[in-house]
Amino acid sequence: MHDRLAQLERLIVSLMADSANKAQAHIPPGSEVSASSRIQNPPPSDPIVDAVDGRSECGGMQISESEFHYVGNNHWATILDGIADLKDHLDRDEQFRLASTPSDLDNDEHGNGLALPRSAYALLLYGGRRLGSKEEILAALPPRSAVDRYVSRYFNYLDLVSSSAVHGPSFLREYEAFWRNQSSAPVMWIGLLFSMICLACLTSDVLSEPNPEDLSLQVDLYREKIVQCLTLGEYTRSGPYVLETVINYTYAEFCIRTDAGKDIWFLLALEVNLAMRMGYHRDPSHFPGISPFQGEMRRRLWATVLMGDILISNQMGMPRMISDGKWDTSEPRNLNDTDFDEQSTDLPLSRPLTEYTNSLGIIARRRILAALGAVIDLTDAVKPCTYADVMHIDSMIQEAAANIPPPLKLKSMATSMTDPPQIIMARLFLYHMIYKGQVVLHKRFFYPKSDNSDDQATSYSRKVCLEASLGTLEIQHILDEETCPGGQLYTMRFRVTSIMNHQFLTATMILCSMLHQGHTLEREQDIRAALQRCRAIWMRRSESSKEAKKAAETVSFVLARADDGRSHKFALTQAIAHSGGHFPPNSVPLDSQEPPGSIPDEATVSSDYMSLFDRERPSLLRFFHVFIFFSNHTLADYFVMTGSLGNFTPPGQPSQSFSQAENFALNFNGMERRPDEWMLMPWSGI
Repeated sequence: MHDRLAQLERLIVSLMADSANKAQAHIPPGSEVSASSRIQNPPPSDPIVDAVDGRSECGGMQISESEFHYVGNNHWATILDGIADLKDHLDRDEQFRLASTPSDLDNDEHGNGLALPRSAYALLLYGGRRLGSKEEILAALPPRSAVDRYVSRYFNYLDLVSSSAVHGPSFLREYEAFWRNQSSAPVMWIGLLFSMICLACLTSDVLSEPNPEDLSLQVDLYREKIVQCLTLGEYTRSGPYVLETVINYTYAEFCIRTDAGKDIWFLLALEVNLAMRMGYHRDPSHFPGISPFQGEMRRRLWATVLMGDILISNQMGMPRMISDGKWDTSEPRNLNDTDFDEQSTDLPLSRPLTEYTNSLGIIARRRILAALGAVIDLTDAVKPCTYADVMHIDSMIQEAAANIPPPLKLKSMATSMTDPPQIIMARLFLYHMIYKGQVVLHKRFFYPKSDNSDDQATSYSRKVCLEASLGTLEIQHILDEETCPGGQLYTMRFRVTSIMNHQFLTATMILCSMLHQGHTLEREQDIRAALQRCRAIWMRRSESSKEAKKAAETVSFVLARADDGRSHKFALTQAIAHSGGHFPPNSVPLDSQEPPGSIPDEATVSSDYMSLFDRERPSLLRFFHVFIFFSNHTLADYFVMTGSLGNFTPPGQPSQSFSQAENFALNFNGMERRPDEWMLMPWSGI
């Protein structure tokens, strides 16, 4: 774990100059998400042409006896690890995790939101059970009435994959033929049908199910049948329906995991290589044997492969697999499925971008992905870049944001009441991607490296990064409210996946780091409000997500440290006052602003600032908060230790009682531990 922390610690060293940027104008936040208020205009000139950094940002490597785990410098965990005061805390949690049983670690690894009783791993990677026959696979199909409902749900709610993987009218003709003669259907088409059923199950309302465990068993069964169809159909031969089935299957495995899982990244590699093996990376116009219908569907499908590559690779902290210059597939036309079919000899002209169609979301996402891919390539490069390179890609993000089709421009929820939930979710997802690009591109400039660092260029980067992080958490807040029962997006709640949460985590860690280091660009109140709001969201998700638990704990820690001082000073006072102790009438706590002899009101310290670590291990609460108290004051070279943790004295460093410390006078009457069991330990001896 310390190897993984090393790179970020070097980065944060430059932050300790404490040179907050006072030159940034205060921009009051709006009451709703506004594209114009979040997407910044770049500076008029580009004064920096030298290399941004003399070295490449190498990312981090976690090395253990069981695995080597690399994450790039864009991963949210590197920002979290960069908050140095959390090191000891996280190391303790790591030790607790390593002390868990293997089964505990396995459950923690997958972090499933949906209980999977038989197999929480990706079946296609680890081998399924015995290979079933086509007849056995067909026997697992539900009655047609149930399958009809599943197929309808797939087309109406899963537009992220359905609009590219399946052409509606063509599939319905094949679907009718299947029910007339099931045995004549290709096994890979049957796998595609099972993948649609499986995804439809994942969008079901678990609360309305009489027995949620039955739904879990269904999902597990359908995953197994998909893998059996892929294996029986020899999917590596790259035949019809293979890529569509693999995309649906990968998305299903992705949706059942609350947190990022490495299996999904390996499945993505399979998907990408299948697509390139089948030539999807080359535009169909190069090959006369591909019909206009097939060519258009291939363009849609390739756009979905690009999306998965960029978003999942970045989520895993890895470079993307598909690099620019190695593909030339053009974007699909803005057409409805009813505008063309297998009999079309020519494709109709594209509809205006002001008209919402089956492919409009694909087009909008693909344009943003072109800019986002350039961002990922630049930040993952092993060679340093220039600021001119950064601003060139920033202009690509600006252009992509400006060219979002009108039906998908961001609107407030109040003005979206008549819009379908799919369109609302599509808007939020697009701007989530834009904010992601801005954060990843500009976060390396967020912290000033010297006192003379308020030049126009880096000020622009810091402002963009801050606004994008605030905008990201605003989207998180909207989704949290509107995906609840009765909300406008309740039927789309399954779309809030680990990919979106990854960006929410990144924004949370950036704002935490800003507040912790004091570089708030005169937006401290906005940052505090955003963190307090997102903390409640992370807390609610902590039971099902280890990432959410870590985020909630981090925000709690940072808010406590960034408080105006009252909560820190009260942490030690409270430990004494609860047992009858008090500060002597003529003495004042270190750096205290309270009147002599007074004790802050307990109500002034909110329980919001108690971390999960404090709640779970109350016996260590005093030690943890007393450490915070002294680390901010004149005894920064010491930490407080109680006898309950053992009377540890570093070699050659005699312990000191409180009375020996300069300007430190306390009345210990009634304390739980005797005064001689409390020690001030010098850090120099550790």
